[in-house]
Amino acid sequence: METTDLNFIDYVKAAFNQKAHIAGMGLMPLNKMLLTAAVILGFWNPGFWFLAIAGESLYLWLMASNKNFQTIVKANRLNERKVISGEKQIQLLQTLDGPSRDRYQRLVNNCSGILKITGGDMPDPEALSKDLRVSGLNKLLWMFVKLLSSRLRIEAIISRTSTEELESEIEEISRKMAAQAESSPLRRSLQGTLDIQKRRLDNLLRAKDSLEVVKAELDRIEKQVALLKEEASVSSDPELVSVRLDGVMDSLSGTSQWMSEQDQLFGSLEESSVPDQLLLKPGREKQAE
Repeated sequence: METTDLNFIDYVKAAFNQKAHIAGMGLMPLNKMLLTAAVILGFWNPGFWFLAIAGESLYLWLMASNKNFQTIVKANRLNERKVISGEKQIQLLQTLDGPSRDRYQRLVNNCSGILKITGGDMPDPEALSKDLRVSGLNKLLWMFVKLLSSRLRIEAIISRTSTEELESEIEEISRKMAAQAESSPLRRSLQGTLDIQKRRLDNLLRAKDSLEVVKAELDRIEKQVALLKEEASVSSDPELVSVRLDGVMDSLSGTSQWMSEQDQLFGSLEESSVPDQLLLKPGREKQAE
């Protein structure tokens, strides 16, 4: 959920789960502890239950309505989203093989080179997510990582199945069916197997077509970044790079939609948001090839 989607109920939940720092104990759910104590005391005197309900209702309403508290909740949600996004990035990068990681690193180095050319030193970590150039390059890098991961997935699917074997099996099953009567139970069973094998063949052929598209898109992104770097070397204009990046991302919007449509091959990759920092931090970039 984006921070702009938070409503009053979300702030109430945050207030209820709010933790307070207690000396010697660290962060503790003080509100829940006091509420639990009131419930226990209520068994001795039910009046504590009414006080607990009234007090808790007032507390939640005041906290959820407080602008400062709302700002804190939004900041916490944003930080949580960044952590989750960073974890997804790490998990996806870990699925890549050595050559794919090297290929990704070369693209990162070229993106870092674009930032240096158009703005001197790379922005500090706090300014990375606010820099339009970084935002655009991150989107390119995120698309590139997803395509690399998708390429490996598709290659794994293709390696497990042989087109020739499936076609041979389909031909053999069709031959057996031809020798059976229309009402034969064996024919019905063979028909079911035939349908399965035909679907497997269709999926395999689609996977092979998709693999060619993925390879072409990977090559296109690499060439786009190389072109951006060359143009940046000529103009050194950060605004021009931002405009060009917008155009590049528009041209890749069709790729993103295509990946969403190929959900059986690409899983839930398109549900992942763009990590705030994919570029290397200052002082850690390698020489671009």
